[in-house]
Amino acid sequence: MEPNNNINNNNNINKNNNNNNNILNESGGMGGVEEIGPNEILTPPISKNSLEKYTDGHYAKLTHGWTHYQLFEPYKDMEGDGKLKPKLVKNLSESFSQSKKKSKVVLCLHGLSWWAMAFHPLVQPLIENEYTVLLFDFYGRGRSDSPNEIAYTLDILLNQAIDLLDHLNIDNIYLVGYSMGGAVATLFAATHPQRLIKVVGLGPAIVPVPVPLIGRLVTMPYIGIFIFRFFGAQTMLKRVENERFSNDISDYSSIEPSVIDDLVEKTKWMINVKPNYLYAFHSTLCNIQFEQGLVHLFPQIPKTLPILIILGTKDKVIPFEISINTFKQHFPHTRVESVDCGHSLTLERPNQVSDLLIQFLKEPL
Repeated sequence: MEPNNNINNNNNINKNNNNNNNILNESGGMGGVEEIGPNEILTPPISKNSLEKYTDGHYAKLTHGWTHYQLFEPYKDMEGDGKLKPKLVKNLSESFSQSKKKSKVVLCLHGLSWWAMAFHPLVQPLIENEYTVLLFDFYGRGRSDSPNEIAYTLDILLNQAIDLLDHLNIDNIYLVGYSMGGAVATLFAATHPQRLIKVVGLGPAIVPVPVPLIGRLVTMPYIGIFIFRFFGAQTMLKRVENERFSNDISDYSSIEPSVIDDLVEKTKWMINVKPNYLYAFHSTLCNIQFEQGLVHLFPQIPKTLPILIILGTKDKVIPFEISINTFKQHFPHTRVESVDCGHSLTLERPNQVSDLLIQFLKEPL
């Protein structure tokens, strides 16, 4: 698969963006990963007040297309306040990859709708604790390609993550999965536990949850694709404009309205502009059985693998009570923590989530 036409070959993207003042941006490293810059069609709206704090990044050509990723290493700013800050790199630096700290890589997997920016509030806290952070956009989301010749299954998304790790020569990782990313993380833990040090799920979409009528209609065989094709985009646009993520957010007072405005514009961009996004979204709904959950995978996950689940007590997407009861019954050795918020944990309660996450990661094995 070839990259999009009119490629901008700059090492860094969106150089004029003002949201990256707190990172050092380097394209150095050990090489081995092809890099391109996106054309305008792959550049979403950028706002000064945004959940998306870092817009620079790199591209790797993986099995099913170009994948946008961000790899941040800790960097001590000796000319500034001397604190560790994120340094954007193309690959792990040679000195870093040869050290014992190679095992301190945290890979984060985002959810169904928001891309890797969902983890941006966690980058600085992780960096301050000397973790390296790897983020990427799943196929069909954000700045990554949206191939229309594949079915968007958990296997496809998992393979994308493993492809990227292999490209970057990263072996063992700490894995964090949010919402749908939690489902991918669960499959990762069930099939490749030898590559994982610890796993964290943030409101993971792995328990059986009720699916609204419209969700069942658009995923029906044959007729579902026609319903979605004629009404999907219009319905999604009206919902995001009118509801402003009210199903995900429980406490609007903790978020600046301009940040929500930016999320609305970014979502509208994916619906209206991003090539094949609607196909990717619909295919994901059809091929990942959120209503059934992934309880059947739990027995395949080694009990020796440390797992933390962080839930929002007011989560409407992955209801808190359903999650608690499911884990007690089917996954009792998993640690579960709760935060007073909805499904958008990193947006509503970034400090609490990062504290719980880092405390868990730092605990001795």
